[in-house]
Amino acid sequence: MGLGLLLIPAIGGYWFLTHFNYTRYRAARESGYHLLFRSAFAGLALFALAYGIVLLLDSLLPQLGDRWDSYIPIPYSAPAVLSVLLGVLLPGVANRFFDEEMAARKVALDSGDFLELLIADSIADQKLVELSLRSGKSYIGLGLVCCIGPSDQSDVIIVPMASGYRRKDTQELAITTHYAPVIDQALDSLGLSYQDFRIVIPMSEIVSARLFFPKAYQLFQETDAAAPAGPPEDGS
Repeated sequence: MGLGLLLIPAIGGYWFLTHFNYTRYRAARESGYHLLFRSAFAGLALFALAYGIVLLLDSLLPQLGDRWDSYIPIPYSAPAVLSVLLGVLLPGVANRFFDEEMAARKVALDSGDFLELLIADSIADQKLVELSLRSGKSYIGLGLVCCIGPSDQSDVIIVPMASGYRRKDTQELAITTHYAPVIDQALDSLGLSYQDFRIVIPMSEIVSARLFFPKAYQLFQETDAAAPAGPPEDGS
């Protein structure tokens, strides 16, 4: 089996690793050499599976193997090509049993990236998340996708429900824009979906993240407004 033919199963291994939910997020974080070796090992496993299938087919339908050899008279070409086909088809079947959000959460947990872990949890539980950016702007929304790629190059996709900024002196959140009423109206009148309002935020631009609960935020606002301003100055 030539070196060129050995590279063919690696293509199937690469496709499998980058499209199977359980491995795609980890593969996106790995450097080129690590991913190359993992693709080679995955391709080898796919080739072994394909070789077993080819042997079974040869025993059941020997004329099929003879016809293949007449068209492509290259040793081991049938299992090599079949390994690529398996690498493309198997993720679609296996992903039915492996949840994408849980896979992203596991990668974040294993890498100790608590920022990504919080965002992944908010997506899995469909809870609002507040993202404070380096620019000072804050977005509150529903997370859709998190952590695509290496941690310093990945993105977060959310549907914004509100936005504002953090006050420089107190770092308190000030909400200035409410998107939810407009989005709800657009969903009904224009036939749009939440996906049409998504925004992409690079992970490198996020300073902090937290779960956001509107009722708790409103309660804090009312408490701060009702609190006394402080002791009066002397002579007042």
